[in-house]
Amino acid sequence: MARHSLSSFAVLWQRHERLYIEVFSSALQVLTTKEITLDDEDAISEILCIILNQVCFELGQSRNIEVRTPVWEGPIQPVVADELKGGKIRKRPDFNCKCSNRFALFAEEHEIPLHVECKRLGDSSSSSWNLSKNYVDNGTQRFDSITHEYGKRAPSGLMIGYIVGMTPETILTKVNGYQKKSLPSNPAMEFDFGDGNLFTSLQPLTRKHVLPERFKLIHLWVDLNKSVEKQLS
Repeated sequence: MARHSLSSFAVLWQRHERLYIEVFSSALQVLTTKEITLDDEDAISEILCIILNQVCFELGQSRNIEVRTPVWEGPIQPVVADELKGGKIRKRPDFNCKCSNRFALFAEEHEIPLHVECKRLGDSSSSSWNLSKNYVDNGTQRFDSITHEYGKRAPSGLMIGYIVGMTPETILTKVNGYQKKSLPSNPAMEFDFGDGNLFTSLQPLTRKHVLPERFKLIHLWVDLNKSVEKQLS
């Protein structure tokens, strides 16, 4: 790809990334006000779908721009022959946010999706199910996995953590601990757990199995415990 196209796409992607960080941040704030079944990850994301639709509509109206609603559980579509799987069911990030790349020189670069994976964090109702370990093994790791290839062709991706128990500080210690075992080359995540219920961490990765090699994984954690306390008080 030409240098000019690379530079132009980088700017385009930054705008796309900022837009959907804003979209998900706004939607997650609204999510904390809803009645939620905290033991069902998919049920939480399903409620989030309705909120995302409303947020994208209102944002588009206020700024007079097109804001596509993220697609929930859409499969990763093949764009070249090497990605065909004989019609088998493909991997499905929790959300897809496609960016139309008007600077593309090849068809496979025409649309680049921002992939979003969502996981619960905190206490689990099952003693055999570790949410902190699951966040790493079936969340973060999928952004550098041959079988999943989340974030392929994209400069960045997004992990959302639904905090359903424990303090954020305790969860971070546990998640970083499991990451050190499973993904030792990944830098530890760092959050500023101040006031509020939404926390962000930017994690620069050097990927081994998925291109591009240099990749930014954005973590958005939302504390749903406080919304439950309000509902029960």
